[in-house]
Amino acid sequence: MNCKKAVSLIPAYLDDSLDAKDLQAFLEHIDNCADCSEELSIQFLITEGLSTLSTGDSFDLQTAMTDRVRESHREISVHNRLFMVRNIGVILVVILTVAALAAVYFVFLR
Repeated sequence: MNCKKAVSLIPAYLDDSLDAKDLQAFLEHIDNCADCSEELSIQFLITEGLSTLSTGDSFDLQTAMTDRVRESHREISVHNRLFMVRNIGVILVVILTVAALAAVYFVFLR
């Protein structure tokens, strides 16, 4: 992913509207690009800072952003594990179906 694409995805990231594929690519880019990571920090701090001002709450915005990125990494990890488990399940169903068809063939059709 290039920087222009990553920066264009920051608002969607902050709105939690990225699909898993885009989220993973975005996080990989942010982890390896200091400029885009800084842009994410700026946009996060502005967005959350304005929200904080309107509610009167105070908290450490930098820690909140770090926690948000960490949670996004955790979500991607869970998504990838579930995807792998689903694929293993599909493979098992295919194997069992082939085995059942082979058994039917050898028992009834031979």
